[in-house]
Amino acid sequence: MAFFYPKIYAFFCYYRKGERRKEFEEKVAYYYQKEKGSHQVKEIVKGVFELRGVRKVMRYLIPLMDEPYIRRFVKAEGLHYLDGALKEGRGVLLMAGHIGIPHLAFNALRVMGYDLILLSGVTPKIQKHPRIRYYDTHENTIFVNDYSLSEEYKERILGTLGSGRIIYYDGDAGEGKRKEKVPFLRKEMDFPTGMIHLALQAKAAIIPFIHLYRNGKTHLIFKEAIDGFGREKEEGYRQILMEFTKRLESYILLYPEQYMGIYGPTVLAYDDRSRRNG
Repeated sequence: MAFFYPKIYAFFCYYRKGERRKEFEEKVAYYYQKEKGSHQVKEIVKGVFELRGVRKVMRYLIPLMDEPYIRRFVKAEGLHYLDGALKEGRGVLLMAGHIGIPHLAFNALRVMGYDLILLSGVTPKIQKHPRIRYYDTHENTIFVNDYSLSEEYKERILGTLGSGRIIYYDGDAGEGKRKEKVPFLRKEMDFPTGMIHLALQAKAAIIPFIHLYRNGKTHLIFKEAIDGFGREKEEGYRQILMEFTKRLESYILLYPEQYMGIYGPTVLAYDDRSRRNG
């Protein structure tokens, strides 16, 4: 039922949420350079609505995750890149994007035995039903929503990576003080560089992490670590970002319906806002 509900949700949203559907169609037409109103654009938009439907049920599904669930619904590719870095005693920055369902992906890794900390920019939610619903807790999450605590966040990030643990980070998130312009979906967009700076300070491995959600199955794809050491400041950050966005974009173009970043909070959403206002 958890996998059936999103399809029903997508069907009704597509035909009843006309304003939101139009917004998605315009973004797809602009960023993917497809003709608006085509069958392909329709399928992409319905796919985005389905991802939204999965997000409605994922917090009830995650507490049910166990080893049989992983064997049946999760497939991992390139896991040796992650294991290799951890065996060397290095911390790992899993640099991901808003593609597929992130919470299903990194929680699957936790069930698989990986000690993973989420970096989140949202405000922590109050645990109303902790037994039947998943919550990002302070124990397994670094909430960076309060800028007045930035130094405290930095210390915890550096301590986590320095101790050989994993941090999951949405590399296409729009938030961040310092940014670099890199090509993404045929445009130049501003990507934040703060986490790259901290990862390099901690001598952590920066591993691109792609996760897809298709017909109830989660596909975890790890890429070779990006070698950013020895590069200087902003130019080095830009090169690392370009390596990351090249990999992320290739999957977005191959599975456009999987990119929930179409509605934010991502660099694409920031770019779309500035384009409409400018």
